[in-house]
Amino acid sequence: MSRWIFACVILLLAGCSEEGKVADQVREIPGSKWNYDQIPEFPFVIDKPSMTYNFFLKLRIQKSYPYENLYLLTHIRTPDGKIQTKRVNFTLTDDLGRPLGKSTGNSIDYELPMFSNRKMEGAGQYSVALEQNLRDSVVNGIESIGVKIKEGNPVF
Repeated sequence: MSRWIFACVILLLAGCSEEGKVADQVREIPGSKWNYDQIPEFPFVIDKPSMTYNFFLKLRIQKSYPYENLYLLTHIRTPDGKIQTKRVNFTLTDDLGRPLGKSTGNSIDYELPMFSNRKMEGAGQYSVALEQNLRDSVVNGIESIGVKIKEGNPVF
């Protein structure tokens, strides 16, 4: 009987994984103070270059975070070592200043679109590095940051 229960639990857990997910990684920001020279990097592997990929920013901020947006420099390293950099602005509040994320306690969680239907150069090991690009050298109130990457549509 216990083997049957164990098998059911394994099947249930396997069924809970997100279809097409390539990466889902988060890094804590020590003391919730993100210094400009802290550039977390998130490695991932592309094994289906015939697909496009959707990139999401995973962010947890404190309710005391002083801005309505977050500017990042995103650096994508390709398997051949080339780095593609793009500045991205993420809006965190609506027009009335209310957070667009999910509030829990003193924190707000976001999963925001970063790049949609991005074609990759080929199969191999990639990485995404996220660099804060605000006017302050230390940004207070960011608890964690990460990326989630999912398969998109086939490339035609």
